[in-house]
Amino acid sequence: MSAVFKSHVLRRDEKGFAGIPFKRLLLAAVSGGLTYTGIRLTASSYAIAIGIVVGIVSLILSSTQGGLPRWQRWGYGLRGWWLLRAARQPEGLAAQLARLFDLPLHLMQLDAQQLFGAAAGNAWNIGEWVTFSQAADADRDDGLALLDDPYGMTSP
Repeated sequence: MSAVFKSHVLRRDEKGFAGIPFKRLLLAAVSGGLTYTGIRLTASSYAIAIGIVVGIVSLILSSTQGGLPRWQRWGYGLRGWWLLRAARQPEGLAAQLARLFDLPLHLMQLDAQQLFGAAAGNAWNIGEWVTFSQAADADRDDGLALLDDPYGMTSP
């Protein structure tokens, strides 16, 4: 017996305007309104323009890209760029700032032996696995079976 699930079962699609969810529209309106209120106290002639710009920027930065909000994705990209630059120039300004903020520079250096090498003492046995081309075929017994040594030809 197998079941087919939708990709986003636990996420509810919300209605909005022009393909933008209501939560993002509300966030943009509130952030633009709060900015307008704060700027109105100091520079009242530019308050409307700045409030509209902040609302549009918050609408853009809150959109998802690859499952993450765009502001968070840009932040991770900036952090990665910074760490790569610090790894390339260990005595440069980027490396000094990375040490100041306790960013781990050792994560930027990959060890191929550790990454691609087999784990010592960890022998996997996949002899009992059976695979199927379709999930509906799981009820039958004629799948592709992975055997340890089907012909008894162990190498010396």
